Amino acid sequence: MDDHLHEKTKFLMQRSVLTAQEREVLDRLHQYRNAAYHRDTLEPDLISDLVLAYRVLANELLGRHKPIAWTMASSDPSPIVTPQQLRGRLVEDMDVDVKAMAHRFHDHAVKRVQVVSAAVSTAQALLGVDNSGEADPSLPDDDMARMLTGLSDVAKHVPSWGKQAEGLRYKTSSLTSLMIPFINLDRSLSRIEPSVRRLDLILDWWEQRRIDELRGK
Repeated sequence: MDDHLHEKTKFLMQRSVLTAQEREVLDRLHQYRNAAYHRDTLEPDLISDLVLAYRVLANELLGRHKPIAWTMASSDPSPIVTPQQLRGRLVEDMDVDVKAMAHRFHDHAVKRVQVVSAAVSTAQALLGVDNSGEADPSLPDDDMARMLTGLSDVAKHVPSWGKQAEGLRYKTSSLTSLMIPFINLDRSLSRIEPSVRRLDLILDWWEQRRIDELRGK
C-alpha cells in the first residue's frame, strides 16, 4: 500500500470497494504513517491510536476483497496466503475501544486549538488590533507583519475549531465517524500551526535577548 496510495484508493473508490470517506481516512492515516516513519512531524500522544486506526481500516478493506482465481508456479512449498485469509491478522489480539480513542483525540485537539487561540491573541496584541479588527496602519509591511496578520485573520475560525474539537468526544459510533471530523480539523489547524511555531520561536528569542540585556551580556 506504500507507493501511490492516493491513486490506488481512488481506483478502489471508483470500483465501489471504498467509500469516499473511507478513502479520505486511509489517505490521511497513510500521511501520518509516513510522518512517523520519516520523523518529520509526529503526533506523540496519538501515534498508537493512529496506527491502530490504520490497521483496523486496512483489515476492513481486506474483508471486502473479492477473491480471484489465479495460478502461480513456485518452488516454495509454503502455502500461499490469500487476502481473505489475511483478514483478522492485522487486528489479532487488539482491542479497539472507540470511546477511549475519542476521548484521546478530543483532548489532543482541544490542546491544539488552545495553542492556536493563544497565538492569535498574541498576534493581535502585537499588531495593535482595535475593537473593529483593524491593525495599526503604521506597522511596516514585512515578513513579521504578514505572519502576524495571517494569524490574526484566523481569529474568526477559532470558535468553530473549538466546537469541532469538543465534538470529537461524542464521535463513538465507529472509527470512521471519529476519524473524518478529526482529519478535517487537523487539516485546518495544520495550515496555521507553522506560523504558531514560528511566533513561539521569535518570542523565545526576544525573551532570551531581554534576559541577556538584564544580565549585561
